[in-house]
Amino acid sequence: MSYPRGLNNSPAVNLSGNLGEIKMLSAKLILVYLLHTTANFVGIDVDTSKVDPEQAYCLAENIYYEARNEDIRGQFAVASVTLNRAKDARFPHTICEVVKYTAVSRISKKLVCAFSWYCENDKKGREIPVRNKDGTVNQQVVDQFQIASIVAITILGGTVEDNTNGATHFHNPYTSNPAWKHELTKTAVIGNHTFYRLPPPKEG
Repeated sequence: MSYPRGLNNSPAVNLSGNLGEIKMLSAKLILVYLLHTTANFVGIDVDTSKVDPEQAYCLAENIYYEARNEDIRGQFAVASVTLNRAKDARFPHTICEVVKYTAVSRISKKLVCAFSWYCENDKKGREIPVRNKDGTVNQQVVDQFQIASIVAITILGGTVEDNTNGATHFHNPYTSNPAWKHELTKTAVIGNHTFYRLPPPKEG
């Protein structure tokens, strides 16, 4: 699969001369800025007029927390899983609802999150910290979130196909060993993540 030229793990946009000096710089502001400029920087024709900024931010947020250290293939894979869930009637119907889904475990009786980062108190409900405590720009975070945002915008614009073969789940085998993997179909291994697909829903 080919990906948009110019999009790799180096920042495609130098924000230092654009948004970098804005005192109220935030992750959401970065995403909105990129919604209007992505095509110019990565050489793709993306119709962003149909991209909902709120849903795009939720998707970029999930990509950032789940895959910011993965290569572009790995980031698109996490994005694909998120979208596949939103399209599957067995999951919530919007990207934000998919990302923020929580439930009480039948076994532990504890609250569990569809994506583990959302259960972490320093992340849930908090905007991605693009500034340090002293107010200076955290350039590493800005660069990483910028890439996650471009991936989100690009896939929502319909210019990149699902590279997971319809996966609805993934995990890092180096850090977790979920029981559900034995009930699903393995579809791909991309970077540090292994991807799986739910069986088709039962009719009737």
